[in-house]
Amino acid sequence: MRNFCLLLVAAISCAFANNDGYATYFNAVGYPYGACGVSDSVAWNEAAIDTPSGQGNPFHYVALNVFDDSGNYSSPSIFGTRPLTGADTVYLGTYQNGKNCGRWIKVTLGDYCNGTNDGAANESFCRNGSGWASDALDSASLDVIVFDQCTDGNAWCRDAKYHLDLHTPNLTAFKLDGKVVPLATPNSTPVTIATSYTVNAKVFNNRKISWNFETAPNYQGEPRFYFSVDSKPYYMRILVTHLPNGIHGVEQYVNGTWKPATMQSDMGQMWILPDAGATTFKLRLTDADDKLVMDGRTWTIHYPAACNSNCSGAATPADDVVGEGGDISTAVPKVAATISVPHLATRGREVQVLAPAATRVDFLSPVGALLGSAAIADGAAHWTAPRAGLLIVRWYGAQTSGTLRTIVP
Repeated sequence: MRNFCLLLVAAISCAFANNDGYATYFNAVGYPYGACGVSDSVAWNEAAIDTPSGQGNPFHYVALNVFDDSGNYSSPSIFGTRPLTGADTVYLGTYQNGKNCGRWIKVTLGDYCNGTNDGAANESFCRNGSGWASDALDSASLDVIVFDQCTDGNAWCRDAKYHLDLHTPNLTAFKLDGKVVPLATPNSTPVTIATSYTVNAKVFNNRKISWNFETAPNYQGEPRFYFSVDSKPYYMRILVTHLPNGIHGVEQYVNGTWKPATMQSDMGQMWILPDAGATTFKLRLTDADDKLVMDGRTWTIHYPAACNSNCSGAATPADDVVGEGGDISTAVPKVAATISVPHLATRGREVQVLAPAATRVDFLSPVGALLGSAAIADGAAHWTAPRAGLLIVRWYGAQTSGTLRTIVP
């Protein structure tokens, strides 16, 4: 039965309707980055930061279809130049010219195919055999993030509008009733960024799925900023990750005016700054709902000293990132709240926290071991980390308390 959003009540129901499709899997986004601008190394490192606190794992990423033109398996060039514009937008798939990059998705497994389900062009999905059937894995789910796109000339990417291509490690993490129901197993342990996997075709076989966009699961902290490969004086490509609700825009504050950055092609998380003649940049972001991220919070970032005259790595963290204003959602003891937080910046191994007087700041390892403490003096606390890596910063004050995570380069 088709659903038509003709009445108010129906419209409300349709707003929450599932996107029903099929799942496939792929191994990696490639180097130096995938379609959204994010590299595997960034996804892997951010997973180490986020997952210990229960946030979504950005190594569990997916690809969305770039095109929506069922039955057409020819070269993507027939759809026009990307990003699609003008009359060519009739072919827009769920990738939406990169506008869905960095958004989170709740994906739920559906029926299994007892038959041939290979995505061959001009062939039916799940043909021959006994067809689709429910099994014990139905309703298992996982939170995943959009970091890539699918343009292959197969039926998955052309005939199935709501197809998701899952990063293979995702198949080890689906849960049902709180328990993992693996559809794949790693071929070596401990699992690393380079680990390969064996997919169990007897339980996967490109299953049916349903999915919806969601805000970032258990979000903490604030967006992260990198300078993409080949960034240099007068040409700055900014990569933005760890977003509460995707990204539709980046603006730079130039001579008292907010000027829009330009998306790199349809790479939704990579943006070219409009004024790249300096080494310090003040930015604000717009999310997938076209609202200012964190109520207009701004971030001042600095061109990385590690890049020198040219950034050669896939993504080099910005130096001295300082957030100001707006609101930031973070974890505080026993409850989750939205509070105004101190400014946090790093330069090398020096960590600086700007906060009101009578605030104590603790610095902890990723497993919670206390590394050091500092009190606010003259509006700031300064501390030098003993080593590079993930650092947990926890502050306590009369009016506010909370936790942030940062990377010491």
